Amino acid sequence: MEQFKIANYLLASKQKRVLNWIIDIIIMRFIVYLALTFMNSSAISNRINSFDMIERYLFWSIIIFIYYGITEVFLSRSLAKYFTKTIVVMEDGSKPDIITILVRTLVRIFPFEPLSFLRGRTLGLHDEKSRTFVVMKSKLEQRIEEHLVLESLEKVLK
Repeated sequence: MEQFKIANYLLASKQKRVLNWIIDIIIMRFIVYLALTFMNSSAISNRINSFDMIERYLFWSIIIFIYYGITEVFLSRSLAKYFTKTIVVMEDGSKPDIITILVRTLVRIFPFEPLSFLRGRTLGLHDEKSRTFVVMKSKLEQRIEEHLVLESLEKVLK
């Protein structure tokens, strides 16, 4: 029997991907706001607000790296992906390893990476470079179960 592979119908829609992106941005901003409020430091807040374009880009790159790095390494999904019931997997449906997630996260930091979805692509640049897929979790689980049943039947019939 063929090895399990992610089929196109399992992929999250572009609309879900955009929704994930928007929700994650809101969550990251909220986390930064909470951290600054908790530290009760107007000096840090004022410094962040005074960042020029490059400093702002570097600041948010660090936040993005930490946020996606932590959530996707430990959970295989960002917090937004919980809301949209999607998950990050490898082509065989397995959980990506740490290096794969770090590659995925680093590629996200490129300034025009979000625009890679506008070129009619099914996958974003960070998906392609890390060889990962964002899929509907329930569809993936069902498809893996079907695959295992077929694999079992094939072994019995041999």
